Amino acid sequence: MKKSILIQKEILNTSEAAELINVTAQTIKNYIYSGKLKSLKTPGGHHRIRRSELEAMGFSIQKGQVSSGLSREDMLAQYNQLLEGYKKTIEILIKALDRRDIVGAGHSVRVADYASWMADMLDLSLKEKENIMMAALFHDVGKVWIKEDILSKNGKLTPDEFAMMQKHPEIGEKIVKDVDCLRSAQALIRHHHERFDGKGYPDGLRGEKIPMGARIISLAETYDFLRSNLPFRHSFSPEETVAEIKKVSGAQFDPGLVKIFVDNVERRAFH
Repeated sequence: MKKSILIQKEILNTSEAAELINVTAQTIKNYIYSGKLKSLKTPGGHHRIRRSELEAMGFSIQKGQVSSGLSREDMLAQYNQLLEGYKKTIEILIKALDRRDIVGAGHSVRVADYASWMADMLDLSLKEKENIMMAALFHDVGKVWIKEDILSKNGKLTPDEFAMMQKHPEIGEKIVKDVDCLRSAQALIRHHHERFDGKGYPDGLRGEKIPMGARIISLAETYDFLRSNLPFRHSFSPEETVAEIKKVSGAQFDPGLVKIFVDNVERRAFH
């Protein structure tokens, strides 16, 4: 519908309100649910918005143009609020996925916490930190295509089962490739099982050819795996976990990252 027509309407549905102020219908609903935008409800439960309520929020609606009267700080606050809600939704979905795995619920969220902490320690850019956090949350999403009996197996995997398990980074990359906000995380998801000595998978990348974020997630994931109670063993103590990680520094893990992690891990409430 042309905006010149919408501008004349006093009562709008969510789609019309969204079109009028150049946002998505979901953004309009988020404004309503958060109490920022008042709405009327039809007997069928649909939202109707008075044009005056949009103007009360700070949107200047005039013939031929629509502009936002919101301050930069207000817009940033609204963006961060929506982003946090988005992240929480992702975390809930990831926790449901984790329940299929032997490591258990919360694994991906904890890995994201450890990886984000490491990114802070390395003073990476805000964009890099966001990519690492999102990739860490979704690093095991490819396991959704792995059979339940393989994921939950208590004993050692057979060669065929292990070969199937090794496909999950590539599957994960394919799952997220069409999601705009995860596009920069694809490579980190694909390469989080590479090894510093080049003996990892799926591509056998070596050393600094492995993306930094993938090297961080690999270390964070191993720390959480060793610290987790599994059906066939108890969790390692923090000291035992650090000792195991040190053993494979330079082989499985980037030795520079291991040093930073080990030197600072006791300051974190990971255990």
